[in-house]
Amino acid sequence: MSKARRSGEDSSYAWLVAGTLAVTVTVSYGVLTYTFGIVLVPMQRELGWSRLELTAAFSLALAVWAIGGIGAGAFLDRYPPRALLAGGSALAAGLVLAWSQVHDRVQLYLVFGGLGIAMAAVLYNSVFAVVTKWFRLRHREALVAITLVGAFSSFIFSPLAGSLTVEFGWRAALVILAVLLGAVTIPLHAGILRAPPITTVRENEPDDAGQARTAIRSLRFWLLTASIALGSYSWSVMVVQLVPFLSDSGRSLQFASFAAGVVGLGQLPGRLMFIFFGRALRGSRLPAATFGLAALALAILAVNRSDFGVLLFAALFGTSAGMMTLMTASVPAELFGRRVYGGVSGVIYAFSNGARAAAPFISAVIATLPGGYSTLVGSLIAISIVAALLGFLALGGSDAQRDI
Repeated sequence: MSKARRSGEDSSYAWLVAGTLAVTVTVSYGVLTYTFGIVLVPMQRELGWSRLELTAAFSLALAVWAIGGIGAGAFLDRYPPRALLAGGSALAAGLVLAWSQVHDRVQLYLVFGGLGIAMAAVLYNSVFAVVTKWFRLRHREALVAITLVGAFSSFIFSPLAGSLTVEFGWRAALVILAVLLGAVTIPLHAGILRAPPITTVRENEPDDAGQARTAIRSLRFWLLTASIALGSYSWSVMVVQLVPFLSDSGRSLQFASFAAGVVGLGQLPGRLMFIFFGRALRGSRLPAATFGLAALALAILAVNRSDFGVLLFAALFGTSAGMMTLMTASVPAELFGRRVYGGVSGVIYAFSNGARAAAPFISAVIATLPGGYSTLVGSLIAISIVAALLGFLALGGSDAQRDI
């Protein structure tokens, strides 16, 4: 038995796992989520389908992800992660390649239904479950490290997808991205991931099933879940609609893609704020600050759509998203325990991803109402305020986050 395991310390291999997943989730998010908003307008122009029909496909993927995430979390509570994540990566790469070849709606919806399964296997819900089980003492630092790297996903892949689309067309861009996704993620997941070590110190927790049921039945759980779901809805709307919104406003695809990249890069200071100002933002102040900042960013976009206003919005909204990602990753483990993290967080992700799934379709409908995108942005401001209030109530009186 290693010294790390005898002492209860985190092993060096745990950090190798964390580093591996930081790379793979960054590439996976870039290709599987951020690319869609970039190629949406070129797809619409070539295929002649409505934006509502196209965004419905992305909504389908997110809906399948929402349901599949529950199964993925339960799987990772019981079995080693290699098969799920390596298999999910192979499925993802193959389906992105298939996406590049769609010519009718049935093909599109079948591909995106499959992509939802792949998302459940390889994105943050699974990555956080794996990492939380590898670390006893520094799981929060490991989560922060992964999300700091992941913050570059949109900044890298939104401009990359935009440049590839302008240079080669959206179909060739997807082929290139599919090859990149498979080449990076499949060998890393297959070669590095293995079963986490069994902890040598008992955590004095009740049985897993009973603990999970108790958590899911609590009012605090549902307030937290609702808050995160609303925040996730707003985030998904911006991921899908920001580039089309700016394109419809007369901005070039390159500027719109750059703004989307700034949203992604803005997650980096959000995650750094989580580290350096965690004590000031502990407890109920964390969700209030997270979603309050999102409301402020959206208010800026509502009143100032100059280049500066758009980029300021992107930076602040990205900061809020960065804080939300870490809040979603860390709070369930600290409130409800790490042994049932996969199952409990799987339910939270099911609702947040369900909200993400509804977002592209609902937002496309709202954008057709009088006022268009102004009405949409106004609705997102209201939703962010409600998310802040629910999160404040969920963590009110909690000392579980005093060390965040």
